[in-house]
Amino acid sequence: MNQPKQPSGPTTDTNSQHASMKRSLSVAAIIMTGSVLLSRVMGLIRVQVLASQVGAGTEMDAYVTAFLLPELVNHFLAGGFLSVTFIPIYQRYIASNDQEKANDVFSNLLTIGTVIVAALIVVCMVFTDDILLFTERLKTSFGMSEGAQRSRQWVDQTVRLTRIVLPAQLFFYWGSFFMAVQYAHKKFFLPALMPLCYNLGIILGGVFLYPFLGIEGFSWGVLVGAFAGGVIVQVPGALRLGARYRFTWKPRDPDLRKYVFLSLPFILGLSVTFSNEFLFRFFGLFLSEGALSYLNYAFRITMLLVGVFGMAFSAASFPFLSQLASEGKTGELARLSNAMVAKTSAVIMPASAIMLVLAAPVIAVLFQRGEFEPSSTLATAPVLKMYLLGAPAFAFSMVLMRSFYAVQNTLVPMIISSLTVVAALPLYWFLGKMFGPGGIGLSSSLAMFCQFVILYTIWNRRIGAKAEVWDLMQTLLKTLLISIAGGLACYGLVLIWRQFTIHTGIVLIDNALLLAFAGGPSLVLSAVLLQVFRIQNIRDAVSALRRR
Repeated sequence: MNQPKQPSGPTTDTNSQHASMKRSLSVAAIIMTGSVLLSRVMGLIRVQVLASQVGAGTEMDAYVTAFLLPELVNHFLAGGFLSVTFIPIYQRYIASNDQEKANDVFSNLLTIGTVIVAALIVVCMVFTDDILLFTERLKTSFGMSEGAQRSRQWVDQTVRLTRIVLPAQLFFYWGSFFMAVQYAHKKFFLPALMPLCYNLGIILGGVFLYPFLGIEGFSWGVLVGAFAGGVIVQVPGALRLGARYRFTWKPRDPDLRKYVFLSLPFILGLSVTFSNEFLFRFFGLFLSEGALSYLNYAFRITMLLVGVFGMAFSAASFPFLSQLASEGKTGELARLSNAMVAKTSAVIMPASAIMLVLAAPVIAVLFQRGEFEPSSTLATAPVLKMYLLGAPAFAFSMVLMRSFYAVQNTLVPMIISSLTVVAALPLYWFLGKMFGPGGIGLSSSLAMFCQFVILYTIWNRRIGAKAEVWDLMQTLLKTLLISIAGGLACYGLVLIWRQFTIHTGIVLIDNALLLAFAGGPSLVLSAVLLQVFRIQNIRDAVSALRRR
């Protein structure tokens, strides 16, 4: 019998390219997930060192507040999204083999931006004291006078810490360009080291300088870590790919105008990450002593999940989404976007459900030692639960925003994000006043859920992917049910543990054993159910990595 002929020509080439991109994306996602996981682990070690040496109190509150102004500077420079706005511009010249023009754009943006960053840092350093005193006066205006007024000593300490941390934003700005060059060439390794170096700098600053400088040791670690991760590590990678800096000052350059136009929505709007970071610090100032510390610890654990499964997946997918958008392949772009949301849901939803049950033992294992007492664990656990409710929506929003950025639409997601945040402000105030730190965490989760729903609705209407919406909704529903099953199984195992297990009396060991006994089987059950219902094929991901 004659075998049917294999198709040849353009169709075969297209299928081959699609398969190759799919394999490359799988590998990129695995690499980024692993690297972000490692950086988040380093971030947790950083927070563990802080918790052990500083605990949860006024000193820790001062350290958390010290990042308020630096984050504003970073936001006004669109620093967190610089790669997103710069990559399409730089990638266009690389695709046409015009390295000279690519370097010209790179140099011009780096020079002009550096002047603006330096000016902003100087202004903030001069007025740090006035800004912090203004926030103290706002407490009475907001009707939150039950939050203890901070002492002048606390304000002075916060001012010192802020002024140490502020110059790090210049190193972040430089590093964003060096990393963008590498992302444009689909190189992820050195950019993935940036947060590792940053966290390592803070850890070393705390370990070696805290005995002499107190909490300021951690702030000096921030400065060193930002320089090491953003400049020292990234420059060789950018140079290897052909990037060359020369002093260039062209304020009327069309590419500069395009970059500013693409960045304006990020500057004028309120991004997902910035709004969460800023709002918990801002509204936490109005609560009682230690509230900022509890919020910070809970948010860091939540960001471990969101970072690994949201940031990593979205960062890995963006160059591929951008390529499909530039080629006008809207159908493939829509499928890839939906696929990334589905892949993200398959890991973050079950993990969030199980962690919600095990919030207290997770915090105890991570932080309960030294100055971080059992009372701090009990106060932080409810806040973590509230944040975990919104962790999946947080991660989904990050993936969807990258889809908008791939078609060079930065305006719509920023409008949606900004309106969501503004609409949530009364919620932050009311729930924060009623329920304390937990109310702020719940406000964040509700805002993230609303934002995801709006983003997804508008994205699919614009891209014309109505056929795949139902498939994704079914996948998310199945994943939710599987996550609930995993959470219930975990809760049952916790009850069994408490009823029959003999405790050692050592907090770390007892809680670690509980996590293994209840969390381990629950995660395995969730993974098996995901495989059975064909939501996540683990073998495909492993095979892709092996082929690489």
